[in-house]
Amino acid sequence: MKQPKSRMSFFILLAFRKENNEMDYSIRVFKVDKEDSSLRGFVSITFEGEYCVKSIALKQSGKGNFYLEMPKYQDYETKEYLPYFDFKDSEFRKRVTEQAVEAYAQIEDRYIDQAGKWGEEELYYDLGVTLGKGNRTFKAEAVMKIQDVFVVWKMHIIQGWKGKTFVGMPQRMNANSGEKEDIAHPVTGDFKSELEGAVMDLYHKKVEYQRQTCNQQNRQK
Repeated sequence: MKQPKSRMSFFILLAFRKENNEMDYSIRVFKVDKEDSSLRGFVSITFEGEYCVKSIALKQSGKGNFYLEMPKYQDYETKEYLPYFDFKDSEFRKRVTEQAVEAYAQIEDRYIDQAGKWGEEELYYDLGVTLGKGNRTFKAEAVMKIQDVFVVWKMHIIQGWKGKTFVGMPQRMNANSGEKEDIAHPVTGDFKSELEGAVMDLYHKKVEYQRQTCNQQNRQK
C-alpha cells in the first residue's frame, strides 16, 4: 500500500513518483430507515486505506435531490455551527455524492462499499498548527488538508494530567452510547505514528518560534 506523504516529504520525493499515479479512496454508505426525515444514510470516506472521516449525512431534499451534510460542532466563542471537515474541491464533492447516491440505491442489507480514484497524484497532505491561548489542556489546534480536495479541522494537541502532550482527533458525542468518539482518524498504526509525529514536530516548531519572538520583543523594550 502506498504511504501518504506530508507536503514537505512529497516535494522531496516528487522525482520518484510514477506518472499518472492516482489517489485511491473508498466510501461506505450506511442505510437509515427513518420516516418523516430527510436523512437517508451516513457516509464515510477512507483515503488510501490510511485515514477515515465518517458520520457524513446523506440527505434528500423535498425536491428529491440528494446531498451530503458534514457533521458539525458549536464554536465556543461565536456559537456558530461549523463542520469538523469538508470538501475543498467542488468536483470531488460531486463525484463522491454521485457515488454515494449510486451505492445507496444498491444497498440490500445495512451498508455497501464502493471504491474510487482521484487526480493524478498519490496521497499527500498539508498540516497547519495554531497555538492556543490561556488553556492548560488544549495547547494547539491542527488542520490537515488532504490532496487539495478535503480538509479536516479540530485536531488538537492536548496536555494530559501528567504533563504529557499528545494529538487528539476530532471527536463528538455518540447519541446512542453517550460517549465521545473519533469521527476522523488514522486507520493504520503506521499512518497514526506518521501523522501524530508530523503534527507534534510542527507544534514544537511553533512553540519555539513563539518563544524566540517573545524574547526578541522583550529585548527591544
